[in-house]
Amino acid sequence: MDKIKRFASHRLYIPHEDLLLSNQVVEINRDSGEVLSYYPFKEEIGFTEWLGGLMVISCVPPSISQDEEDNVLRVFVDECKKIRSASSVESNNTPLKAYHITGFNVYLMNFSDKSRVKMLH
Repeated sequence: MDKIKRFASHRLYIPHEDLLLSNQVVEINRDSGEVLSYYPFKEEIGFTEWLGGLMVISCVPPSISQDEEDNVLRVFVDECKKIRSASSVESNNTPLKAYHITGFNVYLMNFSDKSRVKMLH
């Protein structure tokens, strides 16, 4: 069985690079959940799961909560409709993982009260 799993999404946010990309594919190791690569979605690729909303690549789990929490990356949309993040956690070469944030409106660039974070594996 293939150890690589592919996910595609309209938006991919990479906080440690302050980078928001459109129409991206993320490849992860099925066993460890570690991100292997990401690249632009240019054509249909077999066995790729399309996800609505937003994907985040981070060494710590993202949070959309307004509360300050330890060991998380807080993701938010600023007044200019740009995705931003805040974290007091240092990566220290921790492997990057991929997370899916459901209920994110790509057109309006905002979260809903039903938005949830799920680690991809």
